[in-house]
Amino acid sequence: MSAYKMLFSPINIGSMKLRNRMVVPAMGTNLAEHDGTAGDALIKYYTERARGGFGLIITECTAISIEGKSLINECGIWDDSLIPSYRRLTEAVHAEGAKIAVQLRHTGRETEPHYTDGRQIVSSTQIPCPACQSMPRALTTEEVYKMVETYGDAARRGQKMGFDAVELHCSHGYLIAQFLSGHANKRTDEFGGSLHDRMRFLRLILRDIRGKCGNDFPIIIRISGSEMIMGGLTVHEAKAVCQMCEEEGVAAINVSMATYGTQHLCVGSSYLEPGYQTEKAAAIKKAVGIPVITVGRYTDPEIAEAVLRDGSADLVAFGRQSIADPHFPNKLLAHQEDRIIPCISCGQGCIMHMFTDEPISCVMNPKNGTEEEYISNKTATPKKVLVVGGGPGGMEAAWIAAARGHDVELVEKEDYLGGWFLPASYPPGKTVIGKSIAYLIRQCRRYGVKITLNREITAEDIRDMAPDAVVIATGSTNLTPRIPGLDPAKVLEPCDVLLGKVVTGKNVLVAGGGLIGAETADFLAEQRRNVTMIEMKPDFITDLDPYARPMLLEALEKQNVRMLANYAIQKFLPDGVTYKDVRDEHAEEKELRGFDSIVLALGHKSRNVLEDAIRDFVSEVYVVGDARQVDFVEKATHAGIEAGMKI
Repeated sequence: MSAYKMLFSPINIGSMKLRNRMVVPAMGTNLAEHDGTAGDALIKYYTERARGGFGLIITECTAISIEGKSLINECGIWDDSLIPSYRRLTEAVHAEGAKIAVQLRHTGRETEPHYTDGRQIVSSTQIPCPACQSMPRALTTEEVYKMVETYGDAARRGQKMGFDAVELHCSHGYLIAQFLSGHANKRTDEFGGSLHDRMRFLRLILRDIRGKCGNDFPIIIRISGSEMIMGGLTVHEAKAVCQMCEEEGVAAINVSMATYGTQHLCVGSSYLEPGYQTEKAAAIKKAVGIPVITVGRYTDPEIAEAVLRDGSADLVAFGRQSIADPHFPNKLLAHQEDRIIPCISCGQGCIMHMFTDEPISCVMNPKNGTEEEYISNKTATPKKVLVVGGGPGGMEAAWIAAARGHDVELVEKEDYLGGWFLPASYPPGKTVIGKSIAYLIRQCRRYGVKITLNREITAEDIRDMAPDAVVIATGSTNLTPRIPGLDPAKVLEPCDVLLGKVVTGKNVLVAGGGLIGAETADFLAEQRRNVTMIEMKPDFITDLDPYARPMLLEALEKQNVRMLANYAIQKFLPDGVTYKDVRDEHAEEKELRGFDSIVLALGHKSRNVLEDAIRDFVSEVYVVGDARQVDFVEKATHAGIEAGMKI
């Protein structure tokens, strides 16, 4: 505990006493019921994080009215009929020793009609959101006053539900922020114009909540320390807003940053440093005398502890890290740092599921629970299990099967574990991926998995080994399309380039502008290679989430990587390619030459030569990851976990 003295020290937010300074911030989960109530899945999710030792849990965005939703299954607080289900939630969290606040949100213009059941989208001004782009209707002055009461009624409802506090979402460009920000607020009534008048909406909401809930019900506001957009809320304006809030009795400030117009800064990808929002929190802390919460890619406890010790903030929110491992605090307390399930800031299971209207998940922890959930079903009949392939999917299957009591051997043809995930950790900004590989290796060793490297196993080998179950996790191979002039022996594979198995010349052509091609180009450009990328699609890196994609594109531009889109390769030449513009069926074929090396990044194909060959003599065969279908790593780890639990 001494190493994290500040993290584990108690603190008060108004009348609310917290056992430590670790916070689960509001993050959409899509786990609520469609009618806005809290069902078993949502209650289990938050209760597990309370059981895991977090001091304060702030529920995900909870809509104060139906037209303020932006998720298919969003928590609701717009009607008294919702109270009983949330009392179940608060009672469950309190039983585990944590405090819980409800975040009140109205999205304003940052939503789309299919989320609001077709209701009219509203905002401070009739200007569409830069990201969502649906045209809102400006609230009338009378409607603004009614909206103030809607917020106050929702807070009173939250108090009846048993919440310990309320958090007003004034950040990320949602409705309150749309009044605070000069970028979104062009009103000429008493709610627009000067900062003093743009703050009026929030000031009245705070007073309405105070009048309905009393002075002992803590109010937290979440605010963007800066919206990072031209004309938007600045850090100096944010400090003034927070000082006003303190005067109105607000108990704490939760400092985030950005808006949907700068959404790549709302949720930190691996291209942003840990604690990247802390400077904004530190600026706010200097301006107020109430506790300040900071957030922004906190995964390492040492960094969080340092931020508290240097006075930049009073509490730290571990967002996606709390998804990856709900028992993060308890493991710190028990000096089990090496058992923490790492968040790798990939966004695949958490962020991207919000865009596809799926329940939240995690690459490293798909059930949002604990290690015990995967291994508690101990086997009564231990089996001899062979896992072929040591990528993420194979290692997940191996350690879980071993932890459940099976005799497991993992065989890998390379001299390293991690599969494609290891070279994926080499490009700039992707170092954090290595944490997941190291974690999986530790899990395999902890539970006694026998690991054999440098062996490519055959069906005959498997027959001789006579396993009861086989997990095929042989991954994928580089795709070599049938394009004239393409000699596989003369082009380079991204994996070999990243791992240093081959060295490119000074001038490099990367064929393919997806994630692998772009990351390889970034890697080479950092080594001062002159890099050109050619891609048939109109855009680059379309297989990357919208939070990380702008960061990688910016990195490529800064390193002067030449990017040619809408061009299809027609033929490979010894020092380049010929290509055509796909937008013009009559386009002439052109040459792109003068390259010392060509890196082929046109995709992958599954590598699975064992399944059909062994089914006659192995009763249980599971195929996971790219060996089944080339996809994101989330699919591989989830399939590996499922296989480990089924054997």
